[in-house]
Amino acid sequence: MRPYFLILIPALFTLSCGADTTRESSQDPLWELEQQVYENGENIEIADINQSIEQASTMRLSWAYSPITIAIRVAGQQMISPQVKIIAKSKSGNELITHAVVMIEKKNLQDDSVNNQYYRIELKLAGSIWQVMDIKKAWTCKANRGHQVVNAELCK
Repeated sequence: MRPYFLILIPALFTLSCGADTTRESSQDPLWELEQQVYENGENIEIADINQSIEQASTMRLSWAYSPITIAIRVAGQQMISPQVKIIAKSKSGNELITHAVVMIEKKNLQDDSVNNQYYRIELKLAGSIWQVMDIKKAWTCKANRGHQVVNAELCK
């Protein structure tokens, strides 16, 4: 286990399944930010991530078999945060989850300009291997350091 996973152990994990996205939005405010992160977030390159998932699955490493643990690897390697929230939902429309979206929120970052950071990670199951389809990253700035809305503009 790598040290950055120890930071995420106390994180709040919530898994919501189902295709009714209006229900998820009313249950957790983080789902209300999903569209902003998707539209205004910075694109993260996925080729290397998918290659590492494929290699990890051939070595039978447990993190490669869950959309949530894959998302933690994507978002957990940057910026330490005292408060992390991870939520996921199925976009498959049935009980068999083959398409998922994971939202990760890191609040009160120990950074001089970035306050909160958000990741939206979309994954699909291709055979027996999860593949990342899209990653968006956005943030808000600390007071007097730039924007207070979720987007990818640099903070001051």
